[in-house]
Amino acid sequence: MKRIIFYFYFFLLSISTFSNEQEGLASWYGPNFHGKKTANGEIFNTNDFTAAHRTYPFNSIVKVISLENNNSTIVRINDRGPFANDRIIDLSQAAAGELDMIKNGVMKVRIILMERGDNKYHKFSNKKYKIQLASFSDKKKAENLIENLKDNVNNINIEKIHLDKTFYRVFIDDLNYSELQILRVKLNRLNITNFMIIKKK
Repeated sequence: MKRIIFYFYFFLLSISTFSNEQEGLASWYGPNFHGKKTANGEIFNTNDFTAAHRTYPFNSIVKVISLENNNSTIVRINDRGPFANDRIIDLSQAAAGELDMIKNGVMKVRIILMERGDNKYHKFSNKKYKIQLASFSDKKKAENLIENLKDNVNNINIEKIHLDKTFYRVFIDDLNYSELQILRVKLNRLNITNFMIIKKK
């Protein structure tokens, strides 16, 4: 019962006004929570770039910058916490490793909200998604984008569309929910932010 009240309290916080930037202490959590359910219904994987935050909506993308060594990482919010009053974000082990904070356990950081999430609770489904990365009237530009991404992204292709003129849309196709969320983080890490998520019928 206390756990339900706790999550309801943070749900109320999550729909209230919050700052797009915060400074404070980051901590990390890992092996003891690996494989357990997160607050948004997913299964925690300490090797993914995710984090717990008290108020940011689930699926928000956040940049975390160390104020001690200037390292940075980009994570997706899929959990609630941290529970210590003096901390503002709890990182996965993968993200903490990028900040070089594994040994010390905590680090002073600045966090920047890059993309506000939908705050939805995850329930397993067989739905598929695709991401439209860009649309060009010049086919060569579409081909160049694919060439630049081919080492980082799979299932990327061009779709030819005829409207008032011909466009070449670059898609990443056939993604399940988990692949979609991991790819959202990866694209932000590649400084690609103006993409469109399309739920397939």
